[in-house]
This record gives sequence, C-alpha cells and structure tokens, in this order.
Amino acid sequence: MDKRIFWLALGAFAVGTEGYMIGGLLPTLAAAMHVSTALAGQLVTAFALVYAFSSPLLTTLTGRMERRKLLFGSLLLLTVGNVLCGFASSYGLMMTGRIVAALGAGLFSPGAVAVASTLAAPEKRGRAVSIVIAGQTVSLILGVPFGMWVALTFDWRTTFWIVGGVALLAALAIRLLFPKVAPGAAIGIRERLSYLKKPELLSALLITLAWATGIFALFTYVSELFSGYGAGGRTISMVLCLSGIASFIGVRTGGLAADRIGPNRAIPLALTLLTAALILMSALYGFAGRPGILAMAVAAMALFGFSGYMFNPAQQHRLIGLSGPSSGIVLSLQSSVLYVGSALGASAGGAVVRFATVGEIGYFAGAMTALSLVLFAVSLRLERRMKRRAAVTGHAHAADESGAAG
Repeated sequence: MDKRIFWLALGAFAVGTEGYMIGGLLPTLAAAMHVSTALAGQLVTAFALVYAFSSPLLTTLTGRMERRKLLFGSLLLLTVGNVLCGFASSYGLMMTGRIVAALGAGLFSPGAVAVASTLAAPEKRGRAVSIVIAGQTVSLILGVPFGMWVALTFDWRTTFWIVGGVALLAALAIRLLFPKVAPGAAIGIRERLSYLKKPELLSALLITLAWATGIFALFTYVSELFSGYGAGGRTISMVLCLSGIASFIGVRTGGLAADRIGPNRAIPLALTLLTAALILMSALYGFAGRPGILAMAVAAMALFGFSGYMFNPAQQHRLIGLSGPSSGIVLSLQSSVLYVGSALGASAGGAVVRFATVGEIGYFAGAMTALSLVLFAVSLRLERRMKRRAAVTGHAHAADESGAAG
C-alpha cells in the first residue's frame, strides 16, 4: 500500500472534523457570537448546503485540472475557512468562514477518492479508498470530542486553528510528496442528474435524505440536549467519544450485515434501532435529574451512533447493486443528498429548539427515520418491479434470438 494515501486520509479527517465538530461547540459559539443556539445551528446548515451543491458543480468545472494541484488548492481553501472562523468576532464572519471551508471540503472529498484509486495497485484500490473514507469516520471518534475538549481546556478558537493546521499539513504533504495525477473523464451535471429520473434510484436516495435529516437534527443540538440532562462540558465530550466509537462499530457491522444477510435486511434493522434510540432520548428527557436517567440517555446515544452509521454502508451496498456500472455517479449523488439532509436536519432541529424545546428533538428526528422506513418499503417495491421488468425483457430478447436462429 502506498503510504502517501494516509495523507489523503488526514485531509479527509480534517474535512470530517470541520463538518461534525460544530454540534459539540454550538452553545459556546452561540454565546460568543451573541446569537441564539438555533441561529448558531444554521452554521451547520450553511456548510452542508454549500458542500452538497458546490461539490458536483466544482467537480465538473475542475474536471480537466491536474489532481495534485486540485487537492492542494481545496485543502488550502479548507485552511483559510478555518482561520477565518478562528478569528471571527461576528456571526457574519463565522458564516463566511464556514462557506469557504465547505467549498474546499466539497472539492477535496471526491478528488481524494479518485487519487487514492489511482495511486494504489488494481488489487488494492478498494482498500485504498476505504482508508480515505476511514479518515472521516475517525473524525467522529476522535476529532469531534477532541475539538470540544480543546474548546473547554483552551478556547473555542483554538479548535478551528488546529483543524486548519491539520488541513495545511495535509495540503503541503500532497504538494511535495505526490506525483502529478492526470484528471479522469469529466462527467457533466446533466448526466449526473439524469439518474434521478429512475424511480428505484430516486426512492433509494430519498431514504438517505430522511435518514440524514433525522440524525443531524439531533446531532447538531446534542450538547444542548445533554446539558438538559445535567451533563457538563467534559461529560458531553465523553458522550460524543462513546457515540463515535459506537458509530465506528456500526459502520463495520453495517458492511458485514450487508454482505451476510443482504442490504435489504440490514437497512430496515438499522433504521428500526435508530428510530427507537431517537424516540427514547426524548422520552427520557421528561425524567431528567432522576437517578440513572443520564446513564440511560448515554446508552441511547451509543445506540444512536451504532444504528445510525450501520445504515450507511448497507445503503451504499444497495445503491451499488441498483446502479451497476454507474455506481460512482450514484454514490456521488448519495453524498450530496446526505449533506442536503444534514442541512435540513440542522435547520429543522433549530426550529424545534426555538418553537418547542430541545427535549422534543428526538421525537422529530425519530419521525424522520420512521419516514425513511416507509420510503424503504416503497423503494423495495420499485426495485422488485424493476427486476421483474428486466427479467421479462431478458426472456423476450432471448425468445427473439431463438426465433431468429430457427
């Protein structure tokens, strides 16, 4: 395995930490910017929306750009965005920094996967790509709780400067150690969007949209939720670390389950557990302060992490099966839909916090993941209809050939 691929994973770690860490810092940032927690949550919405819509557009526009230069420039944008956030003294400048960081993140992620597959030998390409993707997974386990610990121990600005420093280190390593990598075949926006006309693919992507809306509605406001349970900052940091570890186990379990029992069984199992965990976190909130309730809420958060990320590899496995040779394009759409869901979740979660209470957020999030179960049932029916149609077409084609031969 080419060791340079680990520098791509480090860049992915910076991207993941940048995207997820706001959930732990939200109350601190709201106080520092003199805005409500709900308004501070829109920093997540803005990042996610810019990432979702700029990633396919910028990837298309830079399709002919040499890959090393592209990765270097995208990580510099991520660095600049974090530096702006670190120096921000107003909500407007913080928002600007988040938008700049999202532009860099959205450009880096698909490029890093492409370069990893280019650097690796053909028989090791899958492993190389998984190492890059693991960089974002590790950011859940280490980056998010570490960012919150740094903010508590030093200052919230230090968190952004550290993430910017990590991005800059990865950028310099890529610029100095990597060879020039020629761009691959560019795929236009129209061609990418044409896959949304297929009902079985559109319905499958809507499952991701509802799932992401649910998990990010809660995750964005997780610090405020657990503050209501009586947890302090360091306890919340430990809760996030535990959830990250459970997420990592969930990713592994989801992949194994998809291989052994099939994604069409693994997906509803993951979504059912996730819905139960989300509803439980709100149901327990009414008993906050009583003995053992915080421990039960932490256990529910661990189940949230496990089941929430058990879904993702199983869903990707299913999308690959549905799309066949076009899986690369469909998985890029999946990434964009995930970030749209993240934006919707952060925005809707903010509305719940503003017009109801943070204790109700699990009910809203659970309703969204329950909706994803309904969408899965619809998608499964469409998939079976597609397969029956393909089988009939195949038989008809075979009969035509047999008749022509006779």
